[in-house]
Amino acid sequence: MSITGQRQLELEQARREQIRLGQVRDLCGQLAAACDAVLAAVREPAVQQLAAASLRPTAAELATCRSGIDGSPDATLVQLRAVHERIHAAVAEAESVAQNWTANQATLVGQARAARDKAGSGVGDGALTTRAVDAERHARAGRLDDARRILTELTDAAASDQSADLDERVRREVVRCLLDTLRNMGFVVAPRLDNNAVVLDGRLASGRQARFEVQLDGKMAFDLDGYEGRACADDMQKVETNLRNRFGVTLGPPQVVWKNPDRLSQGARPLPSSADSNRRR
Repeated sequence: MSITGQRQLELEQARREQIRLGQVRDLCGQLAAACDAVLAAVREPAVQQLAAASLRPTAAELATCRSGIDGSPDATLVQLRAVHERIHAAVAEAESVAQNWTANQATLVGQARAARDKAGSGVGDGALTTRAVDAERHARAGRLDDARRILTELTDAAASDQSADLDERVRREVVRCLLDTLRNMGFVVAPRLDNNAVVLDGRLASGRQARFEVQLDGKMAFDLDGYEGRACADDMQKVETNLRNRFGVTLGPPQVVWKNPDRLSQGARPLPSSADSNRRR
């Protein structure tokens, strides 16, 4: 039996293990350097800030790995691979969040500028312009929540203004229809504005009087005076029928107030002319 051959195999195996461990140590060094490169490549302040919480313990673990490369290369390699993956994941997530944040910031700046231009073009007023400028300033400074809050307020104000404008347009249409109806019935009508209400005072040659008051919210009060019997109710029916058939304007159920002795007045609420009418009787 040759003992020389057996010893030679044992020596080769030990040498191969030394070579393998050297390779593992090299891989550990490369992984540690790769981790350093990823961290050094993060230059965007927003990404650094967003990833700081995740990278702080990882950086400490990376220092520990370096100290274990020589003594425990295999275990250190496993640990370094995990550290490398966590660093990449933390940086990628921070970059994604930062990109979304930047996109949101750009969107808010654009919305604030549009609101400012709209207010400055005469659609809004000075206060709205100031608030739009504040929103843009907050957005550019990175205070996105403050910018969103102001823009929401501006949107609500614009919606309120639009609703008020629509109400006024509808009222004008109703007043126009009512005025045309009364004139077709022979009334001489003098429209006027009184405390945000449009008032139509009409007179017939017979002395009969009709007074209509249209509020911005669509409520209408009316007072028909100088009529005998149910003639006032008949005229009111003509007004309602004409508004409905010709203009598509419908009236809700009226509240009726009877005047003594034989004349009638229908009204949704008392009007200033009611007292004058009673005194004339």
